[in-house]
Amino acid sequence: MKSNQPEHPDLAQFERLARRRFDEVAEYEQEAAMLQVQRMSTLRDRLLDAEDAELTIRIWAQGGHLCEGTPFAVGQDHVELGDSRQLIIPFSAIEMVEFT
Repeated sequence: MKSNQPEHPDLAQFERLARRRFDEVAEYEQEAAMLQVQRMSTLRDRLLDAEDAELTIRIWAQGGHLCEGTPFAVGQDHVELGDSRQLIIPFSAIEMVEFT
């Protein structure tokens, strides 16, 4: 029966180095995949994520209006923010969103 331990002392050091590099590459690949997903996410996807996480967001809408609150509901073409009052903002009116 063969042991999992390297047969030569130099192989143990090589195995540790290879494992460390493999872990680093796997971490970088996972980070790159997450960035790719974020780049491909639509505004609606990001707002749904914010709703699920109950994040407070800021939305700058046409005309310089600033709206802040937690997404209460996200529809196909609008987001509802719930704070002291309920705001319904159509996606077509959104100029910028800040996820805090």
